Amino acid sequence: MSTTRRTVLAASAAAGIAAVTAGTAHAHTPAPKTGNPPLPDGSSAAPGRPPELDSLAGDWLSAREVRHCPAVSNFWGAVGTSPNVLGISYFTLPPYLDDGGESCALSVDGVPVTAGESRWSAYEITRRATTDSGVTVRTATRLAFERNELLLHITVSNPTAAPVTVSVETGPRIANGALPAHWEWDTPRPGDDHTFTARKISGSTLLISDSASSAVTAFAFAPAPALTTASGGGRAQWSVTAGKSVTISIVMAVGQTSTGLPLKDADEANGVVDACTTTLRAFRAAFDTAAESWKKRWHDAFTPGNDHYSGSLPVLRTKTGDSAVARLYYMSILSVLACERTNLGPEFSTVLGRPGGPGTFQGLDRIYVTAAPEFAVTTTYYWDTSYVSAVLALLDPRMLRDKVSHWLTKDLLVGYAVEWITGNTVGPWYSANDLSVFTTVLNYVNYSGDTSFLKATVAGRTVLAHLKSIATNWERLVPEGQSLADYGENHNLMEVLPKYVHQVASFNAGNVWMMQQAAGLFARADDAATAEDLTARAEALRTEVLKLYVDGTGVWNCRHEDGTTVAVRFVLDFCIAGNLLAASLPEEQKTDMKRFVTDELLAGDWMRALSLSDSQAPVARTDHGTSGAYDAWPSLTAQTFARFGDYPAFLSMLERCAGVTRNGPFSQSHELLQYAGVRVTDRPALNPAGAVTVSAWINPSSWPENPWEGSIIAKDSWDGGRDAGYALRGGADGTISFVLALDGHFVETLTTTTVPPSGWHHVAGVYDGEQVRIYIDGTAHATRSATGGITSSTNTPVVVGNCPADSSRRFSGSVDEARIYARALSAAEIDAQYRAATPATGADDSSLVLRLPFAEGNGTKTTESVTSRAFDIEGAAWSGSRTGFGSALTLSDATTDYRAAIAPVDQWQTFNSMASGNFSQTVISDLFGYAPEDATAELRSATMPRGITATLSGVVLNGRNHTITSRPEGLSLT
Repeated sequence: MSTTRRTVLAASAAAGIAAVTAGTAHAHTPAPKTGNPPLPDGSSAAPGRPPELDSLAGDWLSAREVRHCPAVSNFWGAVGTSPNVLGISYFTLPPYLDDGGESCALSVDGVPVTAGESRWSAYEITRRATTDSGVTVRTATRLAFERNELLLHITVSNPTAAPVTVSVETGPRIANGALPAHWEWDTPRPGDDHTFTARKISGSTLLISDSASSAVTAFAFAPAPALTTASGGGRAQWSVTAGKSVTISIVMAVGQTSTGLPLKDADEANGVVDACTTTLRAFRAAFDTAAESWKKRWHDAFTPGNDHYSGSLPVLRTKTGDSAVARLYYMSILSVLACERTNLGPEFSTVLGRPGGPGTFQGLDRIYVTAAPEFAVTTTYYWDTSYVSAVLALLDPRMLRDKVSHWLTKDLLVGYAVEWITGNTVGPWYSANDLSVFTTVLNYVNYSGDTSFLKATVAGRTVLAHLKSIATNWERLVPEGQSLADYGENHNLMEVLPKYVHQVASFNAGNVWMMQQAAGLFARADDAATAEDLTARAEALRTEVLKLYVDGTGVWNCRHEDGTTVAVRFVLDFCIAGNLLAASLPEEQKTDMKRFVTDELLAGDWMRALSLSDSQAPVARTDHGTSGAYDAWPSLTAQTFARFGDYPAFLSMLERCAGVTRNGPFSQSHELLQYAGVRVTDRPALNPAGAVTVSAWINPSSWPENPWEGSIIAKDSWDGGRDAGYALRGGADGTISFVLALDGHFVETLTTTTVPPSGWHHVAGVYDGEQVRIYIDGTAHATRSATGGITSSTNTPVVVGNCPADSSRRFSGSVDEARIYARALSAAEIDAQYRAATPATGADDSSLVLRLPFAEGNGTKTTESVTSRAFDIEGAAWSGSRTGFGSALTLSDATTDYRAAIAPVDQWQTFNSMASGNFSQTVISDLFGYAPEDATAELRSATMPRGITATLSGVVLNGRNHTITSRPEGLSLT
């Protein structure tokens, strides 16, 4: 991935800038000092305990809801999972990492088993599946706590009358990426220059070595399997007796050879093999410790004086019925802890390959990385950190002071992040650097109460002097004869928005805010002259920034190099310019800006970053485009509502976004999906092997750009290199596509004749073992020779109106008489159905395995005629069909609901993201108004009701413990 790709993740942090809570830009209301009576539900407001970690697990998600397979972490790193019920990918525990491919895939009788459902928790990924024959598989995946070991627990139940064979393929390509390997956004994953060799150490132990590094990977299995090896991995097999179950335990341990060189003799890996087999012998203890140690770390985060963190976080308690905000708060904090790393400090320098000697960088004992497990796994981006800087200042102030002290030794016009193995700046300059670093330092000072830090000397000058320099650095970016800073091209800003460039409102507003904050700091330092100068410069710049606003629209212009202005309907100006200049904006403008966000960006339980009405739309990238939003954008949108004084909208936004935590933690971004159509549960009859006919009556209202994007009837799936199932679909102005997986690979047939939008047409795809044909209105319009068996898409439902594997592939229009036959209908039979006056024609055929006549005309369910089972209707409405055919089902954007899912890795999105902690930061700073300044606890807008009855206890400042209470009359601090 190019360095500019990382801009996407960086772009998230900008709003964290807006999340700063202290300073002159916002008036602070003195907090009323009151007693602390119990809340209406009777709960005490005294410091309490957070919810149990197990209560924060995600929901069980079906395969169609999982766009990004979940990952699990252990404070040394993280490992992702794959669609297989046991598979893993992106094993990343620095310095050890795999190539990003799948390993540990499980098969039953030679057929890979795809997870039907999965569930995330902080310490475990749980998956389950049922095969065609009824064999059930349930797996649990954990990382040993702060160890380079993977723990896999498998239960297979065989209710059939014959034994089955369970196989696990063990071939991870794991290398040692110690220095001088290059770590930044991309990681030094092994490529084709690495050759991996597997050897049996015993009947139940396997060793895999890397030709190009000292990494060795050991596997141990219980019970002992039939174990074989191939060139780069192994296969472990167990037989499960008919009517019986088996439980399997697997340990994968990773380390390096005793020589520190590529393996030559198996004895050089004895340390890793011994560790692996020792853990297997005490598997249950290691498995339980992985959970219990995570739970202790979770409670430590909320315990003043704990033995791990240098600070602690407050406990949120809400009245019964307000649990959504509490879950959002805790899940956001949990998302930060998933990025904590304790293996990049001095004691790990040798294994990380750091050079020794005086003055060499040896790391920090604890750090919070930007993301995991795919990208940016040892880096912290300035921008991202600013999103959670107040949270980190409360949780781990000593760490944050060390981190920002290191930052202040760097040139902020070079690089966008610090990499913590080397301590070096990586990547090109990023436009958010100044605002991000300023925000993080200020939040550290305010939330830790460490005002003495401003007088500390770093790199030859005081921290306060650094802040002044950062706040005025923008003046070097102003083109001659102009007044606003120019923040460069697309790759310096949002990367995917070529019109959001040069003189943008967001960062220029940030410059105003930084100078205002710096002026306040100098005033408190009794330097009135500097304070007055900064205030005057801030006011002059504020006047110029406001000229970028487009009156009456709610959006702002960007001024390009040639002087032209372009309005961009993007969230960032709302979240930064609106947020930081809130006190300067007239109420009418605030109303227009809120209307823009509400009408054009909010969708379902999430939002989109870019309006569909923007001149650049559509932009597919989920973080900054039209299909979703970076996870900090919604929290900063909510915060801006609060800064505008609209607390009902603020609270509503928090409650809206809490629902996405059903997927697991907050992540880099969430994708907006439209669940539409009817999903028919899989059964063996829907997987014909030799021939099939798929047909329906359709009345399209519009077609997507490509033929594969408008699924009419689909049962297709793809898992790595194996394709499965079939789909009848359309697009490209009405081209009809019929695709089947023949012997594991998709074969697609396309028509040249098109079906126009509007009007009823009969379409059918037929495969007879020798040819594929597509019929439109009873006539064959495409024929292709093809042979092979139809690869079964086991556990994949049939979906009418959508794709089971990708819900963005929706059909728009009406559908009636959706059918699947387990044979190839003849041309005469297809024509007869087209010419039929009633829907009965062909409905009594013994090969008919699915028929959805959509005859109900009302309600939220429809009955499949072959099995007489009722299925849910999602995102669709009833409409009339052709004369004599009763009702039909209509799918459109207007009838389709949006739900957000964690965005996939192929969009360059990571599963874990530190910046998503901004939700918890916003709860602290705005829902509870906590805005400490000059080592004094203060509340923002304390007399403004927040609409929630709750307490935030254990708010520690300079050793004093505070509680903030929200009641109908406002906030109080005790």
